[in-house]
Amino acid sequence: MVDERVYSWLMDNADAPVRYRTARELLRDEKAAKALETELFDNREVRKWLKNLKPEDPPQHRSMEHGCFDFCLENALPKLVQLGLHSGISQMRDAVGLYFGRLEDAYKRSDYPDRYTLRLTENMLAFAGFTDDVVIGMTLDGIGRVHDFTSRGIYDFYLSAEERDTLKKVPAVWKDAAGFIKPEIFNNYSFSYPLIYDIVGMPAMYALKDPAVDSKINGIIEYISTDEFHNNVYDGYGILVEGNGKYHGMGWDPKYPGWSDPADYIERGGARVGSGVPKLLFFAQNIVKYPAARKTKWFNELFDYLEKYKTDNGTYLFPKKWIDESQGYAVQGHHLSFGENRRKKDWLEIESTFYMQTLFKYLN
Repeated sequence: MVDERVYSWLMDNADAPVRYRTARELLRDEKAAKALETELFDNREVRKWLKNLKPEDPPQHRSMEHGCFDFCLENALPKLVQLGLHSGISQMRDAVGLYFGRLEDAYKRSDYPDRYTLRLTENMLAFAGFTDDVVIGMTLDGIGRVHDFTSRGIYDFYLSAEERDTLKKVPAVWKDAAGFIKPEIFNNYSFSYPLIYDIVGMPAMYALKDPAVDSKINGIIEYISTDEFHNNVYDGYGILVEGNGKYHGMGWDPKYPGWSDPADYIERGGARVGSGVPKLLFFAQNIVKYPAARKTKWFNELFDYLEKYKTDNGTYLFPKKWIDESQGYAVQGHHLSFGENRRKKDWLEIESTFYMQTLFKYLN
């Protein structure tokens, strides 16, 4: 799959983020990557997203971890990783100080809660390459909790229609919704069901080369890589019934977009807004890191479909709408671009080609 001519073309034509990532991740040339750092830090997109990542004092929002805003951790950090930044860059470590503090405060407790924001934070920091004890410790603990849940083979999450009809004070927005989660699921397991954030963060733990950890990760991926999971789990998992008239959305599920037919999903543009092709491409970038996922029918069909966009020169050219860049959740594909100047004639070809290289490097 490696085509040195494509690497050379990217190094000759791309802006600093893609050239830096090509040097560091594809060519594995640390000297060339180091020489590009000054240009990388001068890049307008990098400067913008570093500013977004570091919270103000006081922080701009009650939950700096979770939300659709550009300054939320779950959007700013993966965007910077997309632009080439990582834990070895001092500006990144400085910018995430608030989040490290929150993790450390929780980790000091022997009974720290399995909160949504903690799961999000530990996985995002692992994704960026941070290997501090608190990140590894909490990510491994999260993997253990999720594996304990998935190993039970639970796919029956929801209240029956009759039970649903007994609910009181259901908000108007969910009045006709299905997918109300059984209270005992959350009471017994909290947030231990797999989330998209786990898919993003867990691959970092392969670096530990611990067979027991690898086995748990692989078991989680096998659990979600089934018809049972996709046929039974509602988008976003559904709605938590807390009681006393309180209801909550349960967060991002890790279903494969277009599980039954990724080509058809792409041709239709995705199921709906926020669930389209950019989300699929973000998911593919992360799920490709798992050996079990690469063996799925979904991945092989997706890969065959994407090959349609290969040019005679060995580069790739996707439809423009695929490389989305808009405010929203990174895990939904809203910040998929690699920072190319969109006034350049070949920006789309560069980003499409580099995207494919992010898949190829796990296939060789």
